[in-house]
Order: sequence, then structure tokens, then C-alpha cells
Amino acid sequence: MEIRVATIDDLPALAATLADAFLDDPVWSWMLPERNRYIRLRRILGALLEPALPTGQVRTTAERDAVAVWSAPGQWQLPLPAVLRVAPPLIRGAGLRLPRVLRRTGEVERAHQQQPPEHWSLEFLGTAAAVRGKGIGAALLEEGLERLAGTPVYLESSNPRNLPFYRRHGFEVTGTVEVRSGPPQWTLWRG
Repeated sequence: MEIRVATIDDLPALAATLADAFLDDPVWSWMLPERNRYIRLRRILGALLEPALPTGQVRTTAERDAVAVWSAPGQWQLPLPAVLRVAPPLIRGAGLRLPRVLRRTGEVERAHQQQPPEHWSLEFLGTAAAVRGKGIGAALLEEGLERLAGTPVYLESSNPRNLPFYRRHGFEVTGTVEVRSGPPQWTLWRG
């Protein structure tokens, strides 16, 4: 399988892949319970993906049916200009659910801030439903872990079904994100 660095030209396809991958995710389903969740997710995840593409840390397949979004140490938070650039599509995507989305995003960010410094972050790992279970997500994850050569990696998982997958790849559940409402979310670490 070919794994390559994603470019800005891949944005529409990768936003669609992430929307498909997270369509039934417990946290996203809670934040966006409407029938048009896929459209909303495509907007929101596309907005979050767009500033990551120029970093060279987004990997995908030739078919763009899976994507891994990595952040280098100290670079997981969006700088203010990027926040301002992604705000309009994020607002359009979240609609009336914007307060819920922002509250949960803030809770996740606070959990991330409590992690030890000098780690890579796996921001998103998503595989389109049509190819799920074929090892594509695992290949993307392994490519990233090999590339990082033993550097600590942090991630949050919002789906309990994914915890065994991450454990098989050397991650340990280190806690949960402290949330006021909604489904739980777990913090994971690979040293």
C-alpha cells in the first residue's frame, strides 16, 4: 500500500474520509445529533485538517480512503491566525451546536495541556467505512510510529471500540478527559 504526504489538493477528499470515519463516533454523534451529521462533519473536520496539511505531517493512501494527522512537539495548538481562518467553516459546520462543540474541544485541549511536553500528537486517524478492517489504518499508524522512531506519542480516543486497536500498537490508556456532559473520551500515551 502506498502511503504518502497529503497536500492541500487532497483536502476535499480527506475531509470526506474523516467525516465518514467519524460519522458514528459517540462524541461526534452527541455533538451533532442531526440527520445532516456527515455534511457538518465534513465542514468541521475539513476546517481542522486544512492548517495541518502545509506542515507535511498528514499522511494518506493513494486512494485517500484513510488519513493520519500528526502534530510535532509543541505544535498541536493552532496559532491565532489559523484559528481565525478556520472559524467560519467551523461555525457553519457546527451551527446551533457550536457551544457544545467548543465546550468539548476546550475540555479536550485542557486534557492535552496536562500531558508531559515533547511528544508528538496523533490528532486524527480515520479510515473510510468501506475499507475499515483491512489494515489500512494500522498501516498509517505504524508508518507514523516508525517515522517518529520512539518519540512519545499522545492521542485521545472518543470511541471505546478503538481502545484495543491502540493497545495493540503500544498505547496505554492513561485517563479520561474531564467532561461536563456527553460520552467519555480517553487519553492514551505511547512512550
